[in-house]
Amino acid sequence: MLAPQAQTRRERRIAERQAQILEAAAIEFSQKGYGRATTREIAARADLSEGTLYNYFNNKQDLLSGVARTFADDITQKIAAIEADNIEDMMTQLLTDRFSSGRERRLFMLFLYEAPLNPDVQRIYVQEALYRIIDATEERFRQLIASGAMRPVDPATAAQAISATIMGFGALFELGRHARSKNGKEPFSAQTMGQEVTDLFFNGMRPAQDGN
Repeated sequence: MLAPQAQTRRERRIAERQAQILEAAAIEFSQKGYGRATTREIAARADLSEGTLYNYFNNKQDLLSGVARTFADDITQKIAAIEADNIEDMMTQLLTDRFSSGRERRLFMLFLYEAPLNPDVQRIYVQEALYRIIDATEERFRQLIASGAMRPVDPATAAQAISATIMGFGALFELGRHARSKNGKEPFSAQTMGQEVTDLFFNGMRPAQDGN
């Protein structure tokens, strides 16, 4: 009876250490880029030796894969956890959450910049993160369509459109375009932006018709 418990504790310690290392790797990659970041610097940020790091990850590419998977895990879990009675509320929550995550935006910019330069980075990002996130969004739309809460559009196209919008705004945010709100004075509000983009998706930009 004691052996399984000991193994469980060991697995928990390993998972905690891996998460600690991946957190350090995400910071180093985001700040320095994949090419310039080193495993020695990642280990130092994680407060362990480089040799210890290699007990958990084989190399820097293995670390990048772990960062990409964690990146996708966080987003797909949030997508699945959204509770809303209608598609507008669901969209607002989804966009607000994605717009508010500075960490996510920085990692996205890392992958966006590094992918054209490094085929391994591109493969890892596309397979471990991008496709998973789009698939999770598509699955959520399929559920909404099946329940009657969403018009029966092509869920794959809808998922790609939303993902492209989020990624586009993410790039703008990181480049400083939306550091403040539209009046240039008040701090940027992810919730306000989520509501406004949702309104654009559902109501477009045509003027309201008389009597509507």
